[in-house]
Amino acid sequence: MENQAHPKMTVITVCFNSENCIEKTILSVLSQNYDNLEYVIIDGGSSDNTVSIIKSHADRISYWTSGKDGGIYFGMNKGIEAATGDYILFMNADDVFHNDNVVSEMAAFVERNDFPDAVYGDVEEETEYGVFHKTAGTLEQQPTKMVFSHQSIFLKSSLMKAAPFNTKYRYAADFEMLSRFYNEGARYENCGITVADVVVTGGATFDNYAKSVNEHFDILKSRGYDLEAERKSLLRRKKIVRTVKNCLPEFIEKPLFSFIAKHYKAL
Repeated sequence: MENQAHPKMTVITVCFNSENCIEKTILSVLSQNYDNLEYVIIDGGSSDNTVSIIKSHADRISYWTSGKDGGIYFGMNKGIEAATGDYILFMNADDVFHNDNVVSEMAAFVERNDFPDAVYGDVEEETEYGVFHKTAGTLEQQPTKMVFSHQSIFLKSSLMKAAPFNTKYRYAADFEMLSRFYNEGARYENCGITVADVVVTGGATFDNYAKSVNEHFDILKSRGYDLEAERKSLLRRKKIVRTVKNCLPEFIEKPLFSFIAKHYKAL
């Protein structure tokens, strides 16, 4: 790969019953102006119109399949197995690249920086309280935190094929993989651009916050970290926030939490 002028970049979308949002993701990927892009879609056996939408773009999709599986990370592993690119990025249904130049800019960064194991950037998050820029965290945080979204990182496919997602984890397998590779010495580089616009008003992790947090800290515990106080603090804080939200009328809740979300880092 290091002798190629332009690395092959694979984007994988895993979806299930996503008829309301899958097309915008497909069009975002297909609109990328990079000439060595592979697009793989793994559908989990949708019963709505998702497959019909995929078929309508099949002539421009490198590979797609539809069938029941064990969940999102099983589907991601199917995508890894099918991918033939040098690098892989996962773009969820309902999420999009920030603009049409993202893949070409990331590929150029890879070439300029001697083909690192991973290249990542920032995201714009669409929440129920507005759209906010989320800057990637520092690599010093990587062993214990999810410092960037999986929609914003291209990772060498050779790493992922050799050690795919651990499907023991239903909600935090992305953190388990990305932190594991980093702990084993993989070279991560920040490309300094906004990679994706992601929707965080729903999804498996958002709807199962406590389970996600517990998996995350179970992973850390298995690696020898003693962070039980932080686990309890996060869960307690989330419970308090939900209680406050449920007590407030909407005309107060929306502006209040919009302000908190916008100024959180400053507070």
